[in-house]
Amino acid sequence: MKIWKLSTSLESEQIAAANKEDDETLFKNLLQQGEYLHSKTNLPVETYEKGELNNLLTYKGFATPPIIDGYAVQSLEKLISEFVEFVPLTHPEYKCYAVNIVNVINECVNYSESIPDDFGGFDKLSFIEDKVKRQPIFRIKYTEHSLGDFPIISPEIYVSDAFREVVFENGLTGFTFYEVWSSQEEEASVEELNPFVRESLDEDVEAHLQAYYGPIIRRVEAESAEVTEAGFYEMAPTESVPFYTVATHGYSTLRLPTPPGLDSAYVELVMHADQDPFEDKRYSWIPQVMHQVGSFAVNHMNWIGQWMVFPNQELDRYVDTYERTLTGEKVKLPLQVQPYSPESGFCGVMVVPPLPQCQEAFMMPYLENGKETHGEWPAYFHTLLPLYEEEMEYYFQHGQEALLEKMMENGIEHLFNLHRPNTFKEKRKGFFGRFNK
Repeated sequence: MKIWKLSTSLESEQIAAANKEDDETLFKNLLQQGEYLHSKTNLPVETYEKGELNNLLTYKGFATPPIIDGYAVQSLEKLISEFVEFVPLTHPEYKCYAVNIVNVINECVNYSESIPDDFGGFDKLSFIEDKVKRQPIFRIKYTEHSLGDFPIISPEIYVSDAFREVVFENGLTGFTFYEVWSSQEEEASVEELNPFVRESLDEDVEAHLQAYYGPIIRRVEAESAEVTEAGFYEMAPTESVPFYTVATHGYSTLRLPTPPGLDSAYVELVMHADQDPFEDKRYSWIPQVMHQVGSFAVNHMNWIGQWMVFPNQELDRYVDTYERTLTGEKVKLPLQVQPYSPESGFCGVMVVPPLPQCQEAFMMPYLENGKETHGEWPAYFHTLLPLYEEEMEYYFQHGQEALLEKMMENGIEHLFNLHRPNTFKEKRKGFFGRFNK
């Protein structure tokens, strides 16, 4: 049994109430109260920011409250109708519904196994199994947190395996799930089902990469046969993915340590470039960076997870930054980083989700005789996004969300443009000596 946090695609269209009064009275209640609104009115809404018309949209970019279309209501209604209220909304171009989660479970957190953060939430969350059984969608109410002993209703939405399966079975789009907890019974079988050394077949890896990134044009073998070494695949640009794509092959042979409740132990790395990094020396730092991040992880048995940042530092500083990141301590500034190359100016990387058009490339199921085995963890293809020194320091001072808000102004694909300017400099010398304005 697993519990997942529900989120939404960054590319989904964002909506908001058509007038401020409705925005306050309806959406604030949906975000905070967890009570029935008994609203029969088709509340007028409008597009806040254009995006993909997925089955799950967003309210101003937030996952709460979920905004879904009629097909999603039809698909999920049987499972969740007694736990939610579907609030009808009227958009000038389509019909949609706000999902009011009225199933707020009181004191279902296993505090002895949970780790609170500094903001009233949790860095690690464990549930009391009997309280969350047969709960397909819910929010939580708890009193033990870092801000005091008053009750807090979480803005986060949690769902069951059954909810996630309905989403996949019906092909619903825009839904993203993050595993936050699994039962003791599930945890007990992890090592048996997911061995320390597990090798995927080359043909399975190649089929996966070509399905989502493009045709393979190069395979670079690992420098040695050691399990801590990895080679590379290179995929050609396509109309859908207008970059050369480089992926490691071999790091996922080892099961790395992971925080409890996560299945991201088998890891490969991905980077994009607008020129061939194996032919153009100005881009040769790309496979070198991937080797630096990957080999450090497998040789030191360290976790690689979404939104982590890896600066290009001397080894002792690099280790200190990594350890402080995991424990939540403040990272020492200035970072004392070096550019990967004289031309690029990039001094580190952040682990980010795949490009929107490559979302399904993120997880590669482990296959035996061409079939998935229940309980086997997938291999995760983590994308590395190059960062400038000022961007990393802003990340460590203000957090991932604050940095992304500033960097996303020109769209996701702009971030992968290796000629892009530094987010915190109005004008800087470009990748090959040009000025970016």
